[in-house]
Amino acid sequence: MNPRVSVIIPVRNGERTLARAIDSALSQTYTGGVEIIVVNNGSTDGTARIIASYGDRIVAIAEPTRGVSRARNAGIAAARGEYLALLDADDWWMPEKLERVLPLLEHDPNCVLAYHDAVEVDAAGKLTRSSYRSIGRTKAASLKDLLSGRTWGLQILTCNVVMRRDAVVRVGGFNEALPACEDTALWIGLRELGRFDVLSETLSRREWEPVENRENAYILGGQGLSDLLRPRYGDCIAALAASWSLNLAGTMAMRRGDRALARKRYVASLRLRPDRIRVWLRLCSTLLPVRFVESIERMRRGRQADDNLAGELANDSRLGRRTA
Repeated sequence: MNPRVSVIIPVRNGERTLARAIDSALSQTYTGGVEIIVVNNGSTDGTARIIASYGDRIVAIAEPTRGVSRARNAGIAAARGEYLALLDADDWWMPEKLERVLPLLEHDPNCVLAYHDAVEVDAAGKLTRSSYRSIGRTKAASLKDLLSGRTWGLQILTCNVVMRRDAVVRVGGFNEALPACEDTALWIGLRELGRFDVLSETLSRREWEPVENRENAYILGGQGLSDLLRPRYGDCIAALAASWSLNLAGTMAMRRGDRALARKRYVASLRLRPDRIRVWLRLCSTLLPVRFVESIERMRRGRQADDNLAGELANDSRLGRRTA
């Protein structure tokens, strides 16, 4: 029998975390049938050995190094499931992730993508972000949201989504020409086809840290996304995409403590869209004392954590579960 869900795990040199990701997919409580496709994207470490250790419990694909979009597309091409779930090799899921998300798609034929929230940790396992959801936001992303350049706060991460395979195929999968923002391009294409749905629950863990080469990829990806959107949506939306990627790269630089680089990126973002008040505030923060900025950030994260806890308690009450 064909599986109901195909899990796509691209990996390059992921020997440290890959087993954790695969095990989280194998441990799902969903009983509708799951296949796990691991695409080795030209790894040179012990990744191949880890993949081989799972035998026929997973589908293994070996690809030369051609980028994460090519690896994901190879997995999509091999997938047999009606639904696709994405999981990067350094992220992992809670056991009930698929069981909780699949009903959103199964009960609504017009829903092409469903997603949930996540927490972020660094390589040492330290919590660095308690939620990707904007405070008070409960609705799924609209097309206007995705085109607004405010995708940060919508929590549509690759490790959070489950999608209809036929819809992904219709929009052509991931754009392999983009060094980053390829996920945003796919979300926009899918949102043109149908609606999204969202759970406020935290069902995945994302291991992520800002590094300069990743920030540069975001900037280039934002420029590429801008070029893709311009013919269809015009110069204003195209500028939003490029401005957003510069703003994100600036925020990442601030997290690393490189205030001068962050300032440069915020200025470049504002040249494209001088009406972005939040970016002006972030630019000002690069000129304020470090301790003051850190204090404000702790207060913001505290408010966000309280909001998330309230939402989780409400979910637990509704489901009749006891919180730990």
